[in-house]
Amino acid sequence: MQPDINVLVLSAGLSSAFHFIKTIKKKFKNKFFIVAADINEEYMISACKFIDKFYKVPLSVSPDYYNIIIDIIKKEKIDYILPLLDKDRSLFYPQNEDLIKLNVKSLSSSNVEFSKEEINKLLKLNGFKIPKEYKINELCDNEKYFVKPKLGIGSIDAQILSKEQILSKYNNSGYLIQEICKKPEITLECFYHNGRMSTVARERIEAKAGICSKAKVYKDKELENIAKKFIEKFKPNRFFNLQFMKNSKNEFVITDVNYRLAGAMGLSYEAGWDEVSALANIMMDKNDDEIFSSFKLNHSVQYVLRTYNNLVTKSIDTIAFDLDGTILNSFDRHKYVLSIALKKYDVSLNLDDYITSKRMGLNNIKYLIKKGVDRILADNIQTFWIKNIENYEYLKLDFIYPQALKLLNKLKENSNLVLITARNNKQTCKVQINNLKLDSYFSEIYIVDSCKNTPILKSEVLINTLAKEMYGDTETDMLACRIADIKFNPVFYGFRDKNLLNQTPPPGSKNKVLNNILFVKIHNFFHKKEAA
Repeated sequence: MQPDINVLVLSAGLSSAFHFIKTIKKKFKNKFFIVAADINEEYMISACKFIDKFYKVPLSVSPDYYNIIIDIIKKEKIDYILPLLDKDRSLFYPQNEDLIKLNVKSLSSSNVEFSKEEINKLLKLNGFKIPKEYKINELCDNEKYFVKPKLGIGSIDAQILSKEQILSKYNNSGYLIQEICKKPEITLECFYHNGRMSTVARERIEAKAGICSKAKVYKDKELENIAKKFIEKFKPNRFFNLQFMKNSKNEFVITDVNYRLAGAMGLSYEAGWDEVSALANIMMDKNDDEIFSSFKLNHSVQYVLRTYNNLVTKSIDTIAFDLDGTILNSFDRHKYVLSIALKKYDVSLNLDDYITSKRMGLNNIKYLIKKGVDRILADNIQTFWIKNIENYEYLKLDFIYPQALKLLNKLKENSNLVLITARNNKQTCKVQINNLKLDSYFSEIYIVDSCKNTPILKSEVLINTLAKEMYGDTETDMLACRIADIKFNPVFYGFRDKNLLNQTPPPGSKNKVLNNILFVKIHNFFHKKEAA
């Protein structure tokens, strides 16, 4: 059943977005369809486990950003939009005419994008106490000051510096220089709707990456009265937060104003002050009593710690590929080198059936004997063929199967690809792979010896790379997959016919496979012991 309300959350990678989305899905599971947008890939945002639809978008300063968001709104039939960063608020505010035409309501508190310098001027003009500010020429040699960027977010890049440090690093107009205020450092989270207000004080005990991680949560009437005065002067809507510290006169001063959900709002939520449910009730058109019913602290004073969860947001499987016959069409090379070998030994044969015979499982020697060539002569021809088959002048005859290239392009988006090929001339193999630009598809390229133990050598790579499956074209690849106990994906256009690869193993092959598995396990055991 499709939920009733479609919500678009911008900047979904923020911690406040994570809390909003998770709480909505936890408490109002069937009511809201959450569409999220962010500059990162979906699996790089922690909220990805809870969202219903995701869009990767450019930076909000991009000239295309606004229209991209509007297109998402139209496509997903959005009812509400939640802008969290200042730039988004300045674009998608409640009075935006495009949103009004689309019948979309913004949960934004304000459309004004203030710098920290501008908000300080407004606070001071309206009678609010702020930290004392200094100009460069007012700094004293033996004093230290609090320096923060005018366009900063939270406490990021805020530092305590001496005059000398300020002059050497920050002698420009991009920073505010203030007196050092004293603790407590308090964020007052505020919610205002239809003339009613609720606040909660969150004293910062510890912070990590600019976000409060340990806090004391309680009610503070003195700070709430300042917030009431702030509402009278600036008329914010719904959510905002004020930050307080004490100045040199031991007075509370406003150190920052944010018209957004607080990054550490989850701490207040754990104490019982649930801002997200209030917003959900607004979107569900509940009455004011129901909206404000979620603002009830569990105790008068609570200490709340932020704990971090480890989330697997995306799992990438490793898929292995064989090279010759699977990715590369090598028929012309094999046939041409055999024709050269026959010419060297003055043997005249019609090779029209050579490729067909090879696909039916005949190696060169068996093919030559079937054609009437003496066994000793066949061995000599094969020796010459093996010696020359990997020369680079003949490797140039190979070309990539179009269907293989299509498969590589499809799988590389969400898989880790590795190449496992059996060649004896590793240098020419590397040159060929590089010249064909196949190396761009694979995280690792493994070149094992072409010999009777090739299935075991390939299986070792499959085991060590934790490959889940392999694409190949011969029984060698099939046996390697059986030893490694992974899925084998046969391609039927290569060196073996479909009927041959689909045949059940001949009698006794099970024991052979088990012996090979035992060999690999014993080999790995002693290899680990030697390494230790």
